[in-house]
Amino acid sequence: MSHPAEPPRSPEDDPPASRWSRYGGPLILVLAAVSFGSVAVSTLIPSEAERELASFTPSAEQPDPSTRIPGIVVGPGPGVPPVGGVSGSTFAACDGVAHPDPIPDAEAVGALERGAVWITYDPARTAPATVRALALDRVTDADDLLMSPYPGLDSPISLQAWNHRLALDSPDDPRFEQFIRALAANPAIAPDAAAGCGQ
Repeated sequence: MSHPAEPPRSPEDDPPASRWSRYGGPLILVLAAVSFGSVAVSTLIPSEAERELASFTPSAEQPDPSTRIPGIVVGPGPGVPPVGGVSGSTFAACDGVAHPDPIPDAEAVGALERGAVWITYDPARTAPATVRALALDRVTDADDLLMSPYPGLDSPISLQAWNHRLALDSPDDPRFEQFIRALAANPAIAPDAAAGCGQ
């Protein structure tokens, strides 16, 4: 007994769910592959800014890469905040601490001796939102960093490391991160960097 042949079916005869699985499934796979590829490429291939920042990492060939930062002052010369000199019997906490009040210069110098970068800001010239963002997003829990207000600075922000200073108008300046990368915990610069800030 033979059955009558069914007429050929067209894609329009398929229920909507079947059409979706036929076309939507491969489309989702293609979109997922493209998305994964773009994330992988952006993760594996650093941007120009990331490569530039990485060039400020100290090495045997370049023990003080900060000398390439425009505007940096290198040397024990006079100025405030201090970048060297006599330290106190204690040092300021410098393992990612945003001090809410000014700290004694001698304690800050003790932190610089240990390889810290001291971020200072003039509270009269730096917006409170900038200070909060800097404290939360950059300083808190970061190795070898401390931050404190320093009223009367010549610029809104000043960065200090042992015998190094950089005055800036904003932490958004690329030189901000270059300074930190080049000088935080740099054993070629700080006389007691091996002791570190966590001691």
